[in-house]
Amino acid sequence: DAPWMLRTLHAVASTASLRAAAADINVHHSTLQDRLTHAEHLLGWSVRTPQGRFRLQLALTMRHLMESQ
Repeated sequence: DAPWMLRTLHAVASTASLRAAAADINVHHSTLQDRLTHAEHLLGWSVRTPQGRFRLQLALTMRHLMESQ
């Protein structure tokens, strides 16, 4: 449904700002905002708060660990 989602979430989790995340994946910052709105709807929680970014980082780490097995 959203082939861009994983790359977008990785950029958000690994950069200091949303503008930096947008630049990292070569999209306009408003496109990133739209993608995050869609991702947050699917996830059921915000990735734009400090707690949400931390939760996102944990989720991506767990995903990586599961893929490594």
